[in-house]
Amino acid sequence: MNPRTKKLAAIILLVAISSGVVITALVMLPSPVKHAITPEPQLVDLINLSENITRLTINPGPDENPVWSVDGKRIFFQSRPDIGVSRYGPECYICVMDADGSNLIRLANGTKPVVYLDKIFFQYENYPGIDLWVMNTNGSNKKKLTSLNVTPPDYNPTISPDGEKICYFTPYGTGYYWVKWKDETWTRFDYEPRDDRKNMDIIARETHADIFAMDANGGNKTKIASDIDLTCSGYSDLIWSPNGKKILFQTSTLSCNNPIENFDIRIMDADGGNKKRLTDYPEYDTSPEWSPDGKRIVYTSGNLSNFDIVIMNPDGSDKKQLTTGELITDFDWSPDGRRIAYIRRLTNDPKAMEIRIMDADGTNKEVLLIVPCNPSRVGMGLAWSPDGSKIAFDYHVIDVVNNDIYVIDVPAMDEDEGGEAPSSPHSE
Repeated sequence: MNPRTKKLAAIILLVAISSGVVITALVMLPSPVKHAITPEPQLVDLINLSENITRLTINPGPDENPVWSVDGKRIFFQSRPDIGVSRYGPECYICVMDADGSNLIRLANGTKPVVYLDKIFFQYENYPGIDLWVMNTNGSNKKKLTSLNVTPPDYNPTISPDGEKICYFTPYGTGYYWVKWKDETWTRFDYEPRDDRKNMDIIARETHADIFAMDANGGNKTKIASDIDLTCSGYSDLIWSPNGKKILFQTSTLSCNNPIENFDIRIMDADGGNKKRLTDYPEYDTSPEWSPDGKRIVYTSGNLSNFDIVIMNPDGSDKKQLTTGELITDFDWSPDGRRIAYIRRLTNDPKAMEIRIMDADGTNKEVLLIVPCNPSRVGMGLAWSPDGSKIAFDYHVIDVVNNDIYVIDVPAMDEDEGGEAPSSPHSE
């Protein structure tokens, strides 16, 4: 549902195959209440790393997924309370605060807020499905729109740019399983294999899905695509173009040599017509995101040790690689489409993660923040403010039950700077 998804969906999913996913049930709050906070954070405070950074939340549980209001004066996010070491409560709240972190209020129980004008669309996990709700930005007039029998709920419904349509996957198992053996060979089974698991590297349930679209009130439900392979790209979102006429999504692409470790990006009309495959790099092309004017698409391309940012036209032409030899974990277009913010992991000493910005042609890269850490243990996601002057980001460490939200100032773009687009990406 949230267009600013985490960009390493491929890696997350491969981990989820072995670790499983915990699904939580949520209960609506009857009215907005003040959000309880504590003065004792569990994470290292990042404000000492830059004079341009401000910490907004100090809740001991996870605060994540920041989304700016249309006017940039407030930030919506989701929050869970802490209930002890390495644990957090099953409830999750949609919260709002002023852009400086003040006036923090709980609005409703739910996840994945999406702001559209004066409305907030959000999800309520009602296992084994998802309820979609809408409310005013002050938490009033909560209304359930529809229930979706979608399992697991990670197949996120998405709202069209005009707030009138909802698009979503309905996944299902085909009855087959893929096994990658220690010797790098693959076998497809028509049952779940349990013998000789010590020689298995990956086991994945073959998963396909249909795609449906409907009115935001739940009416006019229509199947617009069938039999989409999501075996190892199940955390794909359906990404609407800014004008609402096109939808992007990623799929698994089967081949005899590498049947599931290959994601590609596809496009179709909003009614399901004119489906087209845009990428065919033999590993991972993931997490597409439209430029604000809809004329370009940015995505990540690479493998489990390297994800670079690539840009292309909506028809798949004119691909250009914007970063080289990096591991990008999140990115976001600036509101004017002239710059891209991104987070990259540094795997060499000193180990760290960086928030950077660059021009949309890959030039004028600039470091905003370096976070000393073991990058494999840290997660961060970011979102530009509507005026482009700030970036909100969440920050958490694995096994530390806490996420915090910060904002960092972004220097104004030098109008005299420019540059040629970089060379072409991986051969396709």
